[in-house]
Amino acid sequence: MNFIAATVEIAAHSDSPTNAYGLEYAEAAATIPGTAQASSVLLRLLCYNGGGAKLNAFKALEPGTRVFITGSLCFGSDPSQPMDVIVTTLEPSIPSNMYCNQVMLGNAFFGSSDITERKNGQLAVKIGTTMDNSDTTTWLFLETDGSRKPKLESRIRKGRPICVQGYFREFRKDDANSPYRAIVAYDFTTRKERERAQNPATTGTAAGYAEVDPTPDTTNF
Repeated sequence: MNFIAATVEIAAHSDSPTNAYGLEYAEAAATIPGTAQASSVLLRLLCYNGGGAKLNAFKALEPGTRVFITGSLCFGSDPSQPMDVIVTTLEPSIPSNMYCNQVMLGNAFFGSSDITERKNGQLAVKIGTTMDNSDTTTWLFLETDGSRKPKLESRIRKGRPICVQGYFREFRKDDANSPYRAIVAYDFTTRKERERAQNPATTGTAAGYAEVDPTPDTTNF
């Protein structure tokens, strides 16, 4: 599961319900406002259109309003589109200067075994993250402080699952098809990998493990 907790600013509500991920939602365009450390991040907020206090509070949010939300991160196959947040909870009564941008990617994996060292001392690695029980993948970069290099070098392997805690940042060029998207990681974890057992055919006198005999014809028996 990929989780986000953030203060977002509502840009505009959709006039009609949105069908996504097999359900009907009320939709609003929103941003995580930029700071000195991170530029604005575009999001599409989805609130289940099933009635109740949460839906009423969601629809009552005026453009320009800031609200604290928690939810699940989702995405389609088009990387140029904002990431989706299926809203779990929302709190509109927050201080005007409150800022939060916290992300946990639980369904992530290393997309490369290469580490890029940036001029600012940051390290960058391509990672992917998937939807629950789905082949749909989106790609972004894991950025982390240079002090994490020994840990990163010892853990990185293309395709290896990884859990990342950090915050999102995006950079969008007007003529680019998709944004540069990254999670700036405070830390990450991986499952311990066991040493792979050697092929028994190469470690002793046993024979036949690497051979395939013809298929017997049993039709006349």
